[in-house]
Amino acid sequence: MSPTPNAASKPFLDGILVAVITVLAFALAQVPVGQSLGPLVLALVLGVSLASTRWARTVRLGERVTIRFFARDALRFGIVLLGARLDVRVLFELGPLALAGSVLGVIAAFLAVELFGRAIGLPAPLRRAVAIGTAICGASAIAAALPLLRARAEHASLAIATISLVGTAGVLSFAAWNALAPSLAPHLAILAGSTLQEVGHVVAAGQALGPEESERALLVKLSRVVLLAPTLLMLGLWSRRTNGKGSDPKAPLIPGFVLGFLAMSAVVSVGWIPQAVAQALVTLGVLATASAMTAIGFGVDVRVLRTSGRATVVAGTFGFAALLAVMIAYYALIPG
Repeated sequence: MSPTPNAASKPFLDGILVAVITVLAFALAQVPVGQSLGPLVLALVLGVSLASTRWARTVRLGERVTIRFFARDALRFGIVLLGARLDVRVLFELGPLALAGSVLGVIAAFLAVELFGRAIGLPAPLRRAVAIGTAICGASAIAAALPLLRARAEHASLAIATISLVGTAGVLSFAAWNALAPSLAPHLAILAGSTLQEVGHVVAAGQALGPEESERALLVKLSRVVLLAPTLLMLGLWSRRTNGKGSDPKAPLIPGFVLGFLAMSAVVSVGWIPQAVAQALVTLGVLATASAMTAIGFGVDVRVLRTSGRATVVAGTFGFAALLAVMIAYYALIPG
């Protein structure tokens, strides 16, 4: 029997639904409150909100073919394009001591969340998603790591929501700290760039610290963002080893989208792509990744968020506090 017109049009309509929610997320990201969250977090929140409705549960929205395409394939495509954001030439502007601090911070944050999350019983994909989001660049890092972690939609949502909540509290803390001790603004800028999760969080904190300090904070933050490339590479190798017998022996040692991500970063870093083109690729990558976040949100079971959310927030808070303590100690010890 040939499909009915309504059945044949469902994939198209599902794609339209993803597009509408994604565009709405970008629009909300332009308002003051939404700017600190960013389109990825907002797309996920909107997707989860729709998934909690009776209609979405009835039609099993998250299980539809088109929705799964966005959650899997659009995500990988977006990750490859986001490699254009990682220009390693940024590292030369900071110097070895600041770069060493960023590397130390990434390691400290990841280990803090991994060990604490293991101690309180968080599932491995969930705690590692929170760990990489805390260590590097929030929702973008989590999105890039999801295929490697094989995380469920609920785990992705919890990790991103935790990073957003803890990061927002961090922005407010830095603003209050600066109000109490404005003479520390240059030091606070370095700490904000080396600890806050999202680029949007750093920009928001920088606005409270002043124009010069804002640029310094963002530069330090970008040195952490660049570290996403080697972190993904190591995470892919680690996942392959820890999966062990359960993994496909014919699967590549390093997933193709990770290789594409690294290749895109390398091409931008050597200057083969003009800056305007690289920025356009990044914009397209964010758009593709946001559409994937929308689709992932469609597959979330809100009941899981209610039962595991508190422990995840505790783990994210612990990771941020540990990262802040390590960075305070590091920059107190190094000269200058």
